[in-house]
Amino acid sequence: MNYNELNAHPRDPYLDFDAESHTYTLGNRTLVSVTNIVEDCFPKFDADYWALRKAPAMGLTPEELKAKWEDNARRSRTLGTEMHEKIERYYLGDDAGDDGDAYTLFRHFAAAERLYPYRSEWRIYMEEYGVAGTLDFLERRPDGTFNIYDWKRSKKLIAADGSVEQTNRYGKRGFYPVNHLHDCSFHHYALQLSIYRYILEHCYGIQVSHLKLGVFHPDYSMAYIVPVPYLANEAEAVLRNHAAIMARIPELSAATEY
Repeated sequence: MNYNELNAHPRDPYLDFDAESHTYTLGNRTLVSVTNIVEDCFPKFDADYWALRKAPAMGLTPEELKAKWEDNARRSRTLGTEMHEKIERYYLGDDAGDDGDAYTLFRHFAAAERLYPYRSEWRIYMEEYGVAGTLDFLERRPDGTFNIYDWKRSKKLIAADGSVEQTNRYGKRGFYPVNHLHDCSFHHYALQLSIYRYILEHCYGIQVSHLKLGVFHPDYSMAYIVPVPYLANEAEAVLRNHAAIMARIPELSAATEY
């Protein structure tokens, strides 16, 4: 048995996941993904606005530039998925070897710092708020403490000088109830991992000590392990706000009933 099987939780069999539509279901109830909830806490990128501003200087039409952005985003998602799959296989005993991409940096990190896998790609949920999400990696240290790791193939977290980008250069912030948080990848991910930790502690009886991002991108010369804060109050406020919004929209509430 591998570590995922050894550490299976009694709640696991009740949650279903459709990979094609990225939909979580609990019985006949559709749950909202933590990723979507976090995305709704911050302004969305206005592709039309920025394409109109930037396309002329690049010798492109706005539509051509938007298509280029979408192609880049699609490629990044594909490469990110491949990296996640290779990392999970690594901890399950199947090392894919250097790939000249992000996984090579991960292998350097893994060789230098031993982690103790407890669960990977673990789908967790919280019935009270109708939410679910997938943990990249949960570690249980020899002293019994737990740490959450999230793997990122991203260039949006680390500045040119190696520091962590924690602010929005334009001063943009999130929406209520996180309107005090800067609209940047660091706080998006901190909120995401904080909600995962909140779910584990309230529904799974697992007390988590640390939240960390493993940042691996081929443009970097090294891996970066970035600790993020536990935004406990924000996580609870976001979940409560989500539940309140759902309760005010009858058609959405009806769609998520058992």
